[in-house]
Amino acid sequence: MLIGILGINHKSADLGLREKLAKACERRFGSENSLHARYTFVLLSTCNRTEIYFSSSDLAKTHTELLAILRHEVEEEFEHRVYSYFGGDCFFHLACVTAGFDSALIGETEIQGQVKRAYEGSTAFRSLSKELHFLFQKCLKIGKNVRTQEVLSRGLPTLEEAIFQAGENLLGDLKYQKILFVGLSEINYKIFNRFKQKKFGDITFCNRTDAKVEKMAEQEGVKLLAWEEFEKWSTYDLVIFGTKCPDFLVSKASEIDRPKLVIDLSVPRNVDPLLGRQKKITLLNIDQLNRVIDRKRRIKAAEIGRLETHVIADAVKRQVSVFKLKELQRHSQIFIA
Repeated sequence: MLIGILGINHKSADLGLREKLAKACERRFGSENSLHARYTFVLLSTCNRTEIYFSSSDLAKTHTELLAILRHEVEEEFEHRVYSYFGGDCFFHLACVTAGFDSALIGETEIQGQVKRAYEGSTAFRSLSKELHFLFQKCLKIGKNVRTQEVLSRGLPTLEEAIFQAGENLLGDLKYQKILFVGLSEINYKIFNRFKQKKFGDITFCNRTDAKVEKMAEQEGVKLLAWEEFEKWSTYDLVIFGTKCPDFLVSKASEIDRPKLVIDLSVPRNVDPLLGRQKKITLLNIDQLNRVIDRKRRIKAAEIGRLETHVIADAVKRQVSVFKLKELQRHSQIFIA
């Protein structure tokens, strides 16, 4: 199969380098930002990974061109931190990603939707090769089947629980704290739902798009902080950032008189790391939270290995065989005609 991937993730690079590559890829390979006539591609960018899936008649040449484009965008050396796969290896990698086996939080479910949106977003702005269509459609199917048939995530610690525990440890009972969510992202909404189950009453949302957050606030019965009043974020006890903003939203705070916990789940980051040096402020980013959770998830390593080796590998092997058979039949029909 004429498919390949060039990527960087939480296992190959730290948050700082991932941020730079994520911004560069969005500038040059975002759905609305670029067209490359010699090859087609899909950009998958999440808080833990940035990956370019591509297809062309000459994969090695395309891979070299992609690296050259990124070298013009990123001054820091990154070649030793990125990974590349081709053909069946690329297929296996995306299948593992979609099933949640390659995530920082093993078994997490958000990645399935993120892969689907990346694929559908690309099809809305450019024509994809039949190889890329097949790759994404079948990997999404594999991911869905694995989640349906297996119980990998049962009993595993979650990001929501890690945030809740960090908040309780620093601030005490969160039922009596003021909580602010900045951004109406999928990850923020999932954390909010978890907090709602625990009956936390003082929850506020702040979002750049007022109409979108107003509708949600009316449905969920939460408070709103207008974007024009965003500077009031420092009056809250727990602040959770999860936006697509490419630059820092916060770089400093006014005088703080009591402990505050700031959670930055965004890549690129929404909060300047220097904010964490201020007294009374504890700042945690997505990598720090993932490390806490990862220590608790290592007991699942053996089961994950079995699933990767057998379930996904067998599914990928079957789908690659299906693709090859279709290609053989297509070429046979052309020859007969």
